[in-house]
Amino acid sequence: MAKDVQDALEQDARRVEFVVSEKMDATAMQTFVADVKAFIGENNITQAQLAKWINNHHVVVSQFLSGKYEGNLVNIAGKIAGVLNTLARKKRQAPREKHVPTGTAKRIGTLIAEVQAFGDSEGRIGLVIGDSGHGKSCCLRAYAAADRNSVYVQYDDCMSGKELFAELARAARVKSTGSLAAVTERLILAVKDRHLLVMIDEASSMGPRLLNRLRQVLVAKAGCSLILGANAELLHTVRNTSRGAGAESLDQFNSRLMSILTLDELAADPDDPLYTADDVRRLYEYGGIKLSRDATDALRRLLSMPKSGRLRTAGVIIAALHMSSRIAERGVIDAAAILAAAVELALPIADWLPTVCREARREMQTAAVG
Repeated sequence: MAKDVQDALEQDARRVEFVVSEKMDATAMQTFVADVKAFIGENNITQAQLAKWINNHHVVVSQFLSGKYEGNLVNIAGKIAGVLNTLARKKRQAPREKHVPTGTAKRIGTLIAEVQAFGDSEGRIGLVIGDSGHGKSCCLRAYAAADRNSVYVQYDDCMSGKELFAELARAARVKSTGSLAAVTERLILAVKDRHLLVMIDEASSMGPRLLNRLRQVLVAKAGCSLILGANAELLHTVRNTSRGAGAESLDQFNSRLMSILTLDELAADPDDPLYTADDVRRLYEYGGIKLSRDATDALRRLLSMPKSGRLRTAGVIIAALHMSSRIAERGVIDAAAILAAAVELALPIADWLPTVCREARREMQTAAVG
């Protein structure tokens, strides 16, 4: 397996579907445009999306594709080729489900149901706590897509309170301009008594004052159920017993806190594992390539390890292995291939993954003897 994965990745990186040169004649340009039209049609890409990706006005893209653009054709074609070649590389990966109902998804769904059920004239709050790679964001987005009476937004460290509430207003289809007071007032009037579910992801760095403002506006006044997705930093903030700036407001926040789902602890529980063998197979068996038993066990151990990237890291390894000619010939991924790929890709987990693979094989051998 030495260098097999890395060579395959390098070959794929050099492969291009759309080629543009400075000396393209009219016939070559017409062929290029026809290929672009076919690609965006097959992949349900609008001209407006394409224009946004290349940072041009949609009128320019429309004129280019209709043969009416009088500007620098090669320049526009080069921008389009760069974007579409990237999309083509992603498309070449074997198709996979975007969302898999894993143990994580089921537990998040249960927490949301509990938070919604125990709301009264005011809403309730739930926390989904876990380090990177558990699939929290994917689960919350999937839930929002399935439930029309919900909104999902992502918080980031650069957002002020006003910007966060403006984002919430836009998600709830409420006018988002004006002062913070004006935006929150409109938001409350628009969603009050709607039993709206509000999900805010990436909430790890929220401080006590912002948490209390969310409680006041969304939970107390608007009666919404509030779900915050974050890592343990948020849990530390909520459980902080010090009386620092704004910390006194946490008493009110905690009084509306219905449930906390700690994915890190669940993932490490050997008696009730968060990720089952069936979960692993649903996530990582696709494109006709199977996982051996030791590979399944190794991936389960990877998903239980803190600070490993979990689902995200495992997904990178499996996607890379799908590009290997050897794996394609064998049709099976085993633990040795997983380890080799992690080493080839120089992933941080490569230092301790050998132990994981050895333990998986040892348990498999012990079970076979028994």
